[in-house]
Amino acid sequence: MNTNVVKPSSNPLNRDWTISKRSKKSVFNITGSMKTNVTSPEVVCDSDNDLNRKEKEKMNTTVVKPSSNTLNRDGTFLKKSEKSVFNITGSVKTNATSREEVCDSDNDLNRKEKNIDDDNCNIQLLWSDFRDNTTMHGLKNANLKQRHRLRCCIWAAALIAMGCFLIYITYEQVSNYFKYPTIINTHVQTETSVKFPAVTLCSASPLKKEFLPNILNLEYFFLSQSVIGWMYPPLNLSKSEYSKYHLPLNASWVNDTANQIEDLFLFCKFDGKDRDCEISMEPIVTHVGVCYTFNSRKYVSKNGHIMTSRTGSTSGLLLYLIVNQSNYVFNGVMAAGVKVIIHDQNDEPDIIDKGFFVSPGFSTFASIFKTEYRYLPSPYKMNGDQFCVDTKSPDYKNPLQYYDVYSKTACRMECKQNNVIRLCGCRSPYDKGNETICSLVKLTECYKVESERFDQNGTAQEQCLCPTECEYDEYQARLSTGYFPAKNYQAVFNQMGITNIRETYLELAIYFESLGVLKVEQKPEYSFEDIIGLLGGQMGLFLGASLLTLTELIEVILLSYLVVGRKFYHRIVKNSLNCRY
Repeated sequence: MNTNVVKPSSNPLNRDWTISKRSKKSVFNITGSMKTNVTSPEVVCDSDNDLNRKEKEKMNTTVVKPSSNTLNRDGTFLKKSEKSVFNITGSVKTNATSREEVCDSDNDLNRKEKNIDDDNCNIQLLWSDFRDNTTMHGLKNANLKQRHRLRCCIWAAALIAMGCFLIYITYEQVSNYFKYPTIINTHVQTETSVKFPAVTLCSASPLKKEFLPNILNLEYFFLSQSVIGWMYPPLNLSKSEYSKYHLPLNASWVNDTANQIEDLFLFCKFDGKDRDCEISMEPIVTHVGVCYTFNSRKYVSKNGHIMTSRTGSTSGLLLYLIVNQSNYVFNGVMAAGVKVIIHDQNDEPDIIDKGFFVSPGFSTFASIFKTEYRYLPSPYKMNGDQFCVDTKSPDYKNPLQYYDVYSKTACRMECKQNNVIRLCGCRSPYDKGNETICSLVKLTECYKVESERFDQNGTAQEQCLCPTECEYDEYQARLSTGYFPAKNYQAVFNQMGITNIRETYLELAIYFESLGVLKVEQKPEYSFEDIIGLLGGQMGLFLGASLLTLTELIEVILLSYLVVGRKFYHRIVKNSLNCRY
């Protein structure tokens, strides 16, 4: 008889007398030619199975190697590799499979079902690994498997509360970002040289008395329509002798009745150098008549910008102007002098609402200061809920019909003109366009009335839809005056035969008081980088996390989706096989 050798097992016994940790090892029984497989992982140690020593001596030599694997509560081995069991007793060989053996006869699952169980286990392992190793603070403490459940609940509540705060604050910040808030940055920048602005000058009397057409009582007609017209009875224009008042004015009315350059300018200088006034001054037609512009857009397009690098009253523009009050015509202004408007070349001069007056007998010094405005185009807003128009964009098209360059002033002028023409059926001789020119009667009874009504009606002005340019320049002037000329100079002029100097002449000096430019720039309150920084700061404050923590979370979610997808794929394959067979 062969001697039986049984190696002791290091695994403990369960209460049902089964070995709890067992691996599948190879068993060799060499007794003859007949081969029988013996399964070694589950050895039952019941008392009824106590073999006597003689029977053991009759048995073949059996070698059982200890196993280090444990059994689950349901009787299955955890993660075992497949081993082969060979019992050599004859010519018949039978292999026993040892991967995840089930100890219960009722728990015989097929391989696909085991893969599905593995998928569920893998998801749990993924999330357990994320919970224990993530860089997010506190998540590993919210573990239900720990001894103190109260501690787990406290940490879970804290995480939920901090997560809710983070979501709320992130939502508020992102919502505020998409409202496109802005801030205004104001600073003064000193330049080595500054572009000199355009200067428009208009006489207080746009019409020259001696150039008026030969129309009966025309001067009295203008007096009745002037500021003091309420003191004089109007003409009875229904009479036949006033028939010319009902005829449309000629297109030549503007140039025939306007003041000429020599009627307004006596002497011109710039930066201490003499200039020809006829070359430097460009005539333009405005709503109050013909005016003259120094350094106009047309002049700049031909000769380039006039730059100045000097400051003070001895530099800049110096003009000696003529105020010939003997040729004044009654109008809406009782003052004598010249209206001065300092503006950018791309902006139309607003004669009525902007500028300042200079009077004869005075020297007027205007020290100017330049301000540059730079606003952001849509979707950013300026001045509340208004959008500016980006005239510098290559895709921008000027919507104005009568002005070459868009500006808010030009847009308002064109809108007002179109509105009055629509109501009166005619235009002023100073308006642009090809419509019929109004008669004197129409000008006073309709055109003038509707123009004043438009200026006083804010609702009508809002319908013009004239947004502000995103980039424009303005010039502010500070004035100081003195008598012109001094008495000693007046005596010299009198000896030269020049009289009535105080009633006829004035001096105007326009210059930069400094080369500093005030820049008003609109900037976004939040940039994309700011939002990322705020998000990272809030995550670190509430959860102790960073943007890399989001990467970890995304990784776990993607891997979980892959596991779930594989599970459903196996289920679909299984169903298709069942339907086929």
